[in-house]
Amino acid sequence: MTEALQPFLDKKQALNELDYSKRHAKGMLSARQRVDLLFDKEAFTEIAPLARECDLAAATKPGETPRDAIVVGYGKINGRMVGVAAYDMQYRAGSMGKTCEWKFTRLKRLILEQGFPLVILTEGTGARLEEEVSSQGAYDNPQFSNLVCLSGYVPIVVAVMGICVGGHANITAIGDFVPMTENSAMMIAGPPLLKSKMGIDTTLEELGGARKHVEQSGMGDLLVADEEECIDKIKEFLSYLPNNCNEAPPTRATRDDPERLCAELRDIVPTDLRFAYDIKKIISGLVDDGKFFEFKPTFAQNIVTCMAHMDGRVVGFIANQPAYMSGTLDIKACQKISRFINFCDCFGIALIFLQDIPGYYPGPQSELDGIIRWSTRLLYEIEHATVPRFTVMLRKAFGLAHYGMNSLGMQPNMLVAWPLASFSAISPDDAVDILFGRVLAEMENGEERRQELVAEFKAKTTILPAAEAALVDDVIDPADTRKVLIRALEMAKNRRPGHPYKRRGISPI
Repeated sequence: MTEALQPFLDKKQALNELDYSKRHAKGMLSARQRVDLLFDKEAFTEIAPLARECDLAAATKPGETPRDAIVVGYGKINGRMVGVAAYDMQYRAGSMGKTCEWKFTRLKRLILEQGFPLVILTEGTGARLEEEVSSQGAYDNPQFSNLVCLSGYVPIVVAVMGICVGGHANITAIGDFVPMTENSAMMIAGPPLLKSKMGIDTTLEELGGARKHVEQSGMGDLLVADEEECIDKIKEFLSYLPNNCNEAPPTRATRDDPERLCAELRDIVPTDLRFAYDIKKIISGLVDDGKFFEFKPTFAQNIVTCMAHMDGRVVGFIANQPAYMSGTLDIKACQKISRFINFCDCFGIALIFLQDIPGYYPGPQSELDGIIRWSTRLLYEIEHATVPRFTVMLRKAFGLAHYGMNSLGMQPNMLVAWPLASFSAISPDDAVDILFGRVLAEMENGEERRQELVAEFKAKTTILPAAEAALVDDVIDPADTRKVLIRALEMAKNRRPGHPYKRRGISPI
């Protein structure tokens, strides 16, 4: 038996001796090195390491492709089972071949059965043309179908660690967390195809560089300096999440007192609505040990979305950022919030809204780009969320946009306000200009009278009338916000959603 086994052991040993010096010279790891960095020591089991390219690829382009350009398997990260698929760019440009994707499909089926997270370390040029430029190329491999089935069932990380074109770029949209390394890029079609078919001269960076996606398109969640930081962020992300949607998010031990007063919060928010502040200081003051994991920090910066712990429980924060665009909701902000609500709801993470909202971002381009539909998508996601939702009104809630920040009309599990909060269908200044603008323009003391009217309207928008009408659950001392939220989380932990039966909803987007 030992003699029969030896050839297989020799082949496996040869895999460990492959030359990746060219990649190392570029500061890049091999696919297997990335996997070893991700998993606990000696805790990884590889699936089909002896696989190679199919006969069709071998006939068209001779030369062995170790593992068929993908490392697939499962193991433990911080003691928890996780599956991984890592494409190997060194061989056939990491392209998706038949054997390669069959290995990946095998892993996805195991995950569907067992329910543990999936990490994809992606880098490659899409379909393997040697195998697919024929009618037989459309082989029956449910690679995307299986990923869609996994979405919302288990956490999915897709790390962009190099150049991703075609199918490699497509799979990133299914990821719940998409970190991108500094020199990475992703696009549906690369520069050569654009040049030949559309006459467009461009570069990888201009077309789909990492900064483009983490700052402008929102397809990337986080820009990381190198592969080591990328792996660290993947581990941190997974630490907040359950293995699958049927489990509760993991709790974390903390010495941070749930009844801790946050006296510093009393002095962060300016009384003058024209002055900005950094909402992250408030989030840091509320959460356990001041730590949170932010999603898309450089995209739609007028909104902050993050995961954190409160009394050991995982929660999701959605907060207006007055320090950027006054915290208004534009299309990108609506996209960012909608996606985050969807994600948190899938994995049982309660939502906390910190509200300081002047309105939706108006204008001709905003209307043309679909602000009406995107803002409605936001309401759709809030109403369909099954997890507890809580709202703290920090300073103002003006216009239709307050619905998009989980106001009373969206039936939150709790709505409390800070003493300086203002609430109205429109800001006092705008109300005066719309109702009395023409009259005031014809008056000699028009500006003086305008200020008087604004003051009268401001008096009507204070939180006191709303509290007297029971339109808020309480007006609280900012210092008590942490303990109020933690008590509400305990109260609502067994929330049961109540919606009428229907086949499914029809999303505005």
